[in-house]
Amino acid sequence: MKKTEKVILLHKNQWGEKYEIKELARGFSRYLLLQNQVVLANKKTLSWLEKQKAKQVQEELILEAKAREIYERLNNFCLSFTLKKGEKGEPFGSVGFKEILEELTKTDFHLEKSQLVDFHPLNKLGEHTMPVKLSSKLTANLKIIVK
Repeated sequence: MKKTEKVILLHKNQWGEKYEIKELARGFSRYLLLQNQVVLANKKTLSWLEKQKAKQVQEELILEAKAREIYERLNNFCLSFTLKKGEKGEPFGSVGFKEILEELTKTDFHLEKSQLVDFHPLNKLGEHTMPVKLSSKLTANLKIIVK
């Protein structure tokens, strides 16, 4: 019979989520212990785990409140851009992430490119709606008008 040990994962990896309790083979758990990937599950570490989970929940609540505040300001916010047009009225160039980011920083919004869901440069005239992921639960809609 294989000997196993209960361990607490310290990082999300292929074996499970952060702070998940796993039962692993003794040799493998020792290897991960030396790599600082896990800690052995005992009374002391289990009480530490409960504190860490509570702390993580508090941090998530704070981040969710900040995301809600940004959502209230950003949802249906409108940006307008003007592109140069050719003789036939066709636009030259496109509105990219840099241009959107510059306009948003002028109005005190600081976003990352990864927060723009399915982002692609806007090269067609008209009104575009771009989803902005603020948290795992909140997605705001940013209106962009290209003239």
